[in-house]
Amino acid sequence: MSYYISRSEKKRQAKQIESLTVELLKLSAQEIKKLPCDDLIKEDIRDAKSLKAGARKRMIKYITKQIRETDPEPLLNFLEERKGSKLKRDAVFHELERLRDDIITDVLAAVEDAFHEDEPLGDDWPSPGVDKAMDFFPHLDETGVRKAAKRFSRTRKTTYTREIYRTLKAAADSAALQQKE
Repeated sequence: MSYYISRSEKKRQAKQIESLTVELLKLSAQEIKKLPCDDLIKEDIRDAKSLKAGARKRMIKYITKQIRETDPEPLLNFLEERKGSKLKRDAVFHELERLRDDIITDVLAAVEDAFHEDEPLGDDWPSPGVDKAMDFFPHLDETGVRKAAKRFSRTRKTTYTREIYRTLKAAADSAALQQKE
C-alpha cells in the first residue's frame, strides 16, 4: 500500500536529512571512516569539511541528495550511538506527529461521509492512517486510538490528539525495546 506524500512533507524530510548531513560534517576523520555508508559519501563529507560559504552549502545539498537516495537510518543510528544525537528522536517525533495528523484527517473525513449518508459514525471507520500505524506498530492499541480520534471529531479538544500521540509513542517505544532485544 502506498501513501501520498505532499510536497511540503517531502521538503520537511529533506530538511531533516540536511540536518543529518550538517551533523556528519562535525565528525572527526576517524569517526567518518566508521560511518555506515558508501565510501563516496564519506569522501564527500571529508571534502566538504574544508569548504567555505557557498561551496559548502552546495556540497551539503549534494551530500543530502545522496543520503536521501539511500537509507538514512544507519547514519541516524550511528550518530545517536556515538554522539547522543537528537536527530533520531526528532525524526521519530515527527513521524508520530504525521501519523496522528493522518488519523485525525481520516476521522474527520469519515464523520463528513457519515453526515452526508445520514448515518452515525461506526467504531470501525476507514482509516489509512490507522492501518499505516498498525503496520509500523503491531501492538498498537487500535481501539484506544480510534476512540480518541472519534472523541476529537465530536469535541475538537486537543486532549484527544495528545492521547492519540501518547498511544502511538507507547507503541513506538515498545517496538524499539523489542527491536533491541
